[in-house]
Amino acid sequence: MKKSTLISVVVPTYNEENSIGQCLTALKNQTFPQKDYEIIVVDNNSTDRTAQIVREIGIKVFSEKKQGYVFALRKGCSQAEGEIIAITDADTLVTRDWLEKIYQAFQQNPQVVYLGGKAIFEPKNFLSILIEPVWNLGCWFLGFGPGFNLAIRKKVYHKISGFREEVNFDTDVDFCLRARKEGKTVFLWDNPVVSSSRHFQGLSGAIYCLKGVINIICLVLFKKAPFFRFGDVRGN
Repeated sequence: MKKSTLISVVVPTYNEENSIGQCLTALKNQTFPQKDYEIIVVDNNSTDRTAQIVREIGIKVFSEKKQGYVFALRKGCSQAEGEIIAITDADTLVTRDWLEKIYQAFQQNPQVVYLGGKAIFEPKNFLSILIEPVWNLGCWFLGFGPGFNLAIRKKVYHKISGFREEVNFDTDVDFCLRARKEGKTVFLWDNPVVSSSRHFQGLSGAIYCLKGVINIICLVLFKKAPFFRFGDVRGN
């Protein structure tokens, strides 16, 4: 990888053929110089065309056979060459200046160890409309970075041994709880991403949110998360 790599963007994937193309197109069309960042896609045993689409776009795909978001995430971070590791999801669209704003925030304050950004959930539904402001205010107030809009200094990532394998659902929360002890955190309201609201559908969406809240409380109090799986929303 080029020695000039400043940012490594990690994208874990599992059966995301319907969204991965748009996600990667947005990441490739950044205002940040292309020579200064790399895109790392990790396929977590997809049974659809996800990996094929990534290769057709011209991006190398790494494979993680151990099933689970956190394992794909750790695999991607282990391949990162950049000074900064930025993380987003395959069902998420970043703005054209997403990386530029991330890099500027780290450059402006050497004490910043990680940063998060605003979430916009689409398409809108009753639950997502309720969740969105609570989500953003909660991340800002608590100093959390959501896993689909999170960037961390690689040296800090390795210092705290990265994402814990035993925490899958809300592994981003667990990471932030540990990493924020290493320095300053920032929440960028002006650097939003548009992420899928597919988890926030009907009764299953309400259960998903309840499990997430329970996980967060347990992580804060006991450093453990009782729920490991997210629940499959892909229909395959």
